Amino acid sequence: MDIDSETLASPAGISSLDEDLMERLRSITTSNREDLIAQFRATTNAMLTDEGCRFFLEMSNWNLNEAILAYYDAEMPTDKLPQMRFIADVTVGEGEAIPPSTRFVKTWRIENSGSERWPNSCSLRFVNGDRLQDRDEIYVNALAPGEQTNISVNIASPNASRIIRSQWRLFTPAGVPFGEYIRLKIDLRSSVHILIINV
Repeated sequence: MDIDSETLASPAGISSLDEDLMERLRSITTSNREDLIAQFRATTNAMLTDEGCRFFLEMSNWNLNEAILAYYDAEMPTDKLPQMRFIADVTVGEGEAIPPSTRFVKTWRIENSGSERWPNSCSLRFVNGDRLQDRDEIYVNALAPGEQTNISVNIASPNASRIIRSQWRLFTPAGVPFGEYIRLKIDLRSSVHILIINV
């Protein structure tokens, strides 16, 4: 690589060279592009095709963080995020026993705790932990401020001697999470119990 000696001799020239190098290094990634697409989709929960994910990544020079920010800017430039508050367990409450290898319906009651109506097609999604349900996404009604609704998930308790955990969260139609987490904990070490912890 040929570098002008006058540029190297000048502190301003060195600074300019360093900035250019750092900019190029920031845009270089050793990750596989298919992996970046998968990471982008997992992080944003975007309901996009591979081409849609690729658009944001290419626009951001395959920088995952910048692509995620660009996606959120495009999907919700000025929208205020909805608010959600956990109200109660409707079925299978804290301390209630469930036998192993049993199918049951777990229902939670939630509330729109914000000042604006939720958009249509918001959904409760499984986001982490042990997968115990048939469906990972349950659509919810577009609640008005202060309005409540029940959300139900079909669950099968596993046959295992350990603690089982899963985590759920509400998402906007654009794939942006909002509201409190809903955590489901099943202790199978002695007898089966359901414990709901909301943070």
